[in-house]
Amino acid sequence: MSPNEVGAMLETRRLLLRTFDPLDAADVLEYTSQKQVAKDAGFMPCETLMQALFFGKMLQSKKHFVIELKEQQKVIGNIGLYEVPAHQAGLVFEVGYVLNQNYWHKGYMTEALKALSHFAQSKGAVGLEARVAKRNQASIKLLERCGFEVIERYVVNEWFVVQENRSQLLFYKQL
Repeated sequence: MSPNEVGAMLETRRLLLRTFDPLDAADVLEYTSQKQVAKDAGFMPCETLMQALFFGKMLQSKKHFVIELKEQQKVIGNIGLYEVPAHQAGLVFEVGYVLNQNYWHKGYMTEALKALSHFAQSKGAVGLEARVAKRNQASIKLLERCGFEVIERYVVNEWFVVQENRSQLLFYKQL
């Protein structure tokens, strides 16, 4: 179950959630080059159009949707699902997302996350998980607004995770 496998495109009032197109690279570069966005999501900022194209191709391979503003036909972020293997509750997906900081606090990610929740439920998922750095209050508020609850607090010890992102929260939402 993934966007690319089912050829899915999700539509909300203001957004299209669809697969990456190489023509989206300039828009992807705009948000992946933003230092705060990259830091919050845990990746190195992109610096070139080629890096953004590679990032977009990675989105395709990981079965992510890009988030497009319908009226402007502009990609402002991405969102996707990862299957959580052998979850005791049944079919559960972890959700990950990134949004261009120029579009924060306008309800776009809330809209996208609700659409993705309905999509996951239609594919038989019984729940969604999300991991977020404890310092990322905006993402925590988004998850709470969308019905997620904290089920675990933990520290990540991987060498590639920057120190300020190591203290994390695991959220869960029953569908």
